[in-house]
Amino acid sequence: MRPPREDTKPWYKQFWPWFLISLPLSVVIASMVTINIAIESNDGLVSDDYYKEGLAIKKDADSAARAEALGLSADLAYDAETGAVDLQLSGDKAAMMPALTLLVVHPTIPDRDQVVSLTQLREGRYAGRLAALQAGNWKLRLGPEDKSWRIEGRMPMPGEGRIMLD
Repeated sequence: MRPPREDTKPWYKQFWPWFLISLPLSVVIASMVTINIAIESNDGLVSDDYYKEGLAIKKDADSAARAEALGLSADLAYDAETGAVDLQLSGDKAAMMPALTLLVVHPTIPDRDQVVSLTQLREGRYAGRLAALQAGNWKLRLGPEDKSWRIEGRMPMPGEGRIMLD
């Protein structure tokens, strides 16, 4: 009869203890990485003063209704190479201001938003310059400084660079 086999290696030189330790250890490491990502990343879509923004929705709806009542629409041309913005505003002449503000909003990252001042070249014709836009479906909001009216549109990038705002 054979004598029973004795393992003479210490436990830390065995395969199975290390394999069994590695499973929970990998979960602990993965959870630490996940916690670090959650702490370090910015929740750009969550506004700090969401309540005030909610109250401003009615004001925004009123300014959009005013633009509709004035019959305002705009044809915007954007040259991606130079950043030149050319805008033709049509509608009530009383709404034509010496300068307009174009807000270009990135769909998910607020740090990429741009505010561009458009100066009037002649009646209904405005021009300005944008920084380079990255790929995305950009939201455009056009209005005067006093925010009495606004018209909106979307501009996909890359795209043909011609957009109707109404």
